[in-house]
Amino acid sequence: MRNRLAFFVTTVIIITALLGGWLGDRVSAGPPLEKDTQALLKTFTEALAVIQANYVRPVKSETLVESSVRGLLRTLDPHSSFFATSDYSRLQEEQQGKYYGLGITIRAESPGSGRVIVVEPPAPGTPAYKVGMKAGDIISKIEGQSIEDWDVNEDVIPNLKGPKGTKVNITVERPGEATPLDLAVERDEIPLYTIKYAFHLRPGIGYIRLDKFSETSSHELDEALKKLDESTLKGMVLDLRDNPGGALSQAIEVSDRFLAKDQVIVSTKGRQGREPHEYRAPRGRRYMYPMVVLINQNSASASEIVAGALQDHDRALIVGETSFGKALVQTIYPLDGRRGLALTTGRYYTPADRMIQRDYSNGFYDYFYTRAKIEAKNREEKQTDSGRTVYGGGGIAPDVEITQRTDKLGRLIDRRNLFYEFASKLVSGEVKSDVNYQYAGPKLSAEEKKRLKDELDVTDQTLLLFKQYLQEKKVAFSEQVFEESKDLVRNRLKQELFLLVFESDREGYRVALEIDQQVQKAIELLPKAQVLAQNSLARQR
Repeated sequence: MRNRLAFFVTTVIIITALLGGWLGDRVSAGPPLEKDTQALLKTFTEALAVIQANYVRPVKSETLVESSVRGLLRTLDPHSSFFATSDYSRLQEEQQGKYYGLGITIRAESPGSGRVIVVEPPAPGTPAYKVGMKAGDIISKIEGQSIEDWDVNEDVIPNLKGPKGTKVNITVERPGEATPLDLAVERDEIPLYTIKYAFHLRPGIGYIRLDKFSETSSHELDEALKKLDESTLKGMVLDLRDNPGGALSQAIEVSDRFLAKDQVIVSTKGRQGREPHEYRAPRGRRYMYPMVVLINQNSASASEIVAGALQDHDRALIVGETSFGKALVQTIYPLDGRRGLALTTGRYYTPADRMIQRDYSNGFYDYFYTRAKIEAKNREEKQTDSGRTVYGGGGIAPDVEITQRTDKLGRLIDRRNLFYEFASKLVSGEVKSDVNYQYAGPKLSAEEKKRLKDELDVTDQTLLLFKQYLQEKKVAFSEQVFEESKDLVRNRLKQELFLLVFESDREGYRVALEIDQQVQKAIELLPKAQVLAQNSLARQR
């Protein structure tokens, strides 16, 4: 047993050292292990063998080795990481922009519960849509087995996914229905869109939200720009808030759509002695219009590459909050057993030679969860193409800083799904207000939907009824807190009503943007972005 374990561990570590490639695209051999390392491996395998033979309970070799590799990577930096089989499969799905399953977005019904609630209406054509699933449905059983004690990520999601053409039997509980529904859903290929929202905020003012960067992002961006009729745009708001990043190649492709040909997008520098690599816009933009890019504290990696490139070349005004500050480049190394390793192999720099990686010397917890604001005087200064001062060493600092208003009461109501529950009662007629919220669902004509869109509103009486409903549900709040949150509460209820009436989250999302402080500020700043774009264009001539 000891010899088999030693062989397994040695094999895994050698594969880790030798297999590699940029985002898994190529594999190349590295140098042989040093003599000291070989000696230490003997100690490592001996310790594992002792644990397996003598620990108080049996422990799988797989668990020990994977935990060891994770611990090893944690000594390096916050972003080098190990992917077990399920994690690696999810990573590949996100990079490829598709998976095989039902086509639903879910979350746990309550903390710790395996039961999941469908949080968005399934898109037309998906397996879930074909069997009539709706937002608000609760999946309580899979293949006749209760999932109350299941783990959402480890048990529920893997059981809902599966090969194309296979079926999964689920039991759904639906608000307003007396008995659960048993559904047999045939799995199919589900695209993972990175751009869900692309529309005009106002005539001539385009809005695109890019959620992450996968292999399909640049193609989706082309489709979004075509939909917006890019040649007629008078302004653009590109929303990269909460975008965690993704494929470097797609950050380059997205930047290319807005920059001039051959402008530097990003450069990467690796181990000392290795040549830096510079990435330039391969084709360049087709049209020049003012742009505002929205970022926040959760905009990271590839989204920071795009924001940094557009800021350094004075192509866009950056608005919002200082971004996350991740400038470490990971290369994905495939390992045996469909596992993977993301290893930091370089740092990236913006066109103005800014390295915007935040310091992580105080520990990873502080790095991820207790971010202290870095004063401008403590950051390196660089200049954009026009000589504007920008900063490195701690994320992309916006040109105009505006912090998004948060609301504690709204978050509390959201966690308990009470916005949706109350809106459902309004639509079903169970709760009567001074506005008739009942509707005919999919039978509504286009004209009826347009009329409802103009007329649908949340009145003061409806708000009073909602406040009473919250009190019945034992939600604790004061009169003052409710008054202070009234506009946000009204907006969230209106969103849910739009979702129910139109069976699409597009119109609900539009409503949310109406009181989105950062989006409204972005629209206000487009004239300033226009001056920036004109000056940038003049310098290039």
